[in-house]
Amino acid sequence: MSYKRRLLKMSRVISALALVTLTLVACGSSGINGQANNGKITICHATSSATNPYTEMTIDFNELNGHSNHTDDLIPAPEGGCPTVVTPGGNDGQITICHATGIEVNPFVEITIDFNGLREHSDHKGDFIPAPQNGCASVTTTPTVTGDNNGKITICHATRSIKNPYVLITVSVNGLNGHGDHSRDIIPAPDGGCPK
Repeated sequence: MSYKRRLLKMSRVISALALVTLTLVACGSSGINGQANNGKITICHATSSATNPYTEMTIDFNELNGHSNHTDDLIPAPEGGCPTVVTPGGNDGQITICHATGIEVNPFVEITIDFNGLREHSDHKGDFIPAPQNGCASVTTTPTVTGDNNGKITICHATRSIKNPYVLITVSVNGLNGHGDHSRDIIPAPDGGCPK
């Protein structure tokens, strides 16, 4: 591979790392109730059952509008899962998201939209839906390519599985074994491990 091609490939890796670094800043290493946009959202659907008050379900944004008048649904589902006691009136048919602006000095704008408007964001892969509890990132940080002494880096590889959305793997820093082109991968893995 020529020097120019290697340089171009490394610049793509650094660009991917900048996006991932921004992702980590936006979510925080704990991943508190915010996730990169995959076109789906997990909710607690109220069942009207005293013994099983909620059903946890992951649905497409298009299906969410059907829950706008379900006032006892919890949208999004709490980080620890659905509670065992109903919280009445928690759903107002709106959701707060971090909309990616593409501007380095102001990478996200926090907006609250109704569920019907969420469909318009289904292909905005840089958005965070729902917004993390600690808010949207306000600035980006300078990306750095780091690894251990063996030239390796641990990443969260996106799997497309709802139950196990990420798998923790270690790859070469040099080219990232192609994972620099995987927009949903988290590079490097957060300190607390991959989001669940």
